[in-house]
Amino acid sequence: MSNLSEEIRTWLSSLDGYSFNKIEQVSSDASFRNYFRAIDDEKGSFIVMDSDPSLENNEKFMGVSNLLNQISMPIPYIHEQDNSGRYFLISDLGQKTLFDCRKESKTEEFYNRAIELLVFMQANGGSLMNQLPQYDDSLLHSEMELFKEWFCFHELKLSVRQLEKIDFDPLFNHLAQRANHQERVLVHRDFHSRNIVISDKEKLGLVDYQDAVCGPITYDIVSLLRDCYVKIDLPEMHDMLRMYYDHLVKNQMTNKPLNEFMIDFDLMGAQRHLKAIGIFSRLKHRDNKEAYMNDIPLTMSYLKHLSKQYEMIDGLMIQLNLQ
Repeated sequence: MSNLSEEIRTWLSSLDGYSFNKIEQVSSDASFRNYFRAIDDEKGSFIVMDSDPSLENNEKFMGVSNLLNQISMPIPYIHEQDNSGRYFLISDLGQKTLFDCRKESKTEEFYNRAIELLVFMQANGGSLMNQLPQYDDSLLHSEMELFKEWFCFHELKLSVRQLEKIDFDPLFNHLAQRANHQERVLVHRDFHSRNIVISDKEKLGLVDYQDAVCGPITYDIVSLLRDCYVKIDLPEMHDMLRMYYDHLVKNQMTNKPLNEFMIDFDLMGAQRHLKAIGIFSRLKHRDNKEAYMNDIPLTMSYLKHLSKQYEMIDGLMIQLNLQ
């Protein structure tokens, strides 16, 4: 592959105890990282992560990896790292993701197990939360501002004068306030179908966890059930959300009535959808990754659905002519 530099090949060939005979690109993601699968006939398959430290915070990746290892989360093991801190040889959790398996007969089972894995992480991650950044007012608002800047200004081409006439603050403040009044847990922050890996032996693993924070309990379940990449039918989504809620009650992780928990879930979703639409627009206009614009219609459909139930969301949608 053209993205596989000679530098990576040289580094891999210098590692003691390995003999890689096949290297192929797996993917790149919304960040500036690239991934390759390297095959060793005797030791099996590994992933090479190319993560330029001038563009990505690799220390944060290693730090969160260390924390999640403390509670036995199924994440990649870091086998090797090069001297420049750019290349990592990590374990290969599998060639398929939950996204890839979304139409298989075992999809429901995989989702149930993903929910159980999430509850396990939240139940056991309490001791780690003081070592993670807070998902506070400032961070919540900065994420929603991405919607205003990159979607409304760059994508919709609204002028500064037009944007000044639209009052984003009531909704943004309400969503942040509602998030901050939830129970606090370890939040993966990108717990969706493309980041849940399924091995050949059908074991689940997690990737893309380096932005983990201490934050609202509904954030990760929203990421999974109102996924920007997969639409789950409403009855099925409600069944899985109820199963998750029952797990929380059983583990004494929430004492909120179900109806209040549902409102938290909905409004946390609204915050995340605004953020995601902003990020997809930024990927197009700043990073020349236009393919992510294909994910905006589904993400926007969640906001339109919520606008029928929540007047404040409806108000913003009307002002933007998005209803």
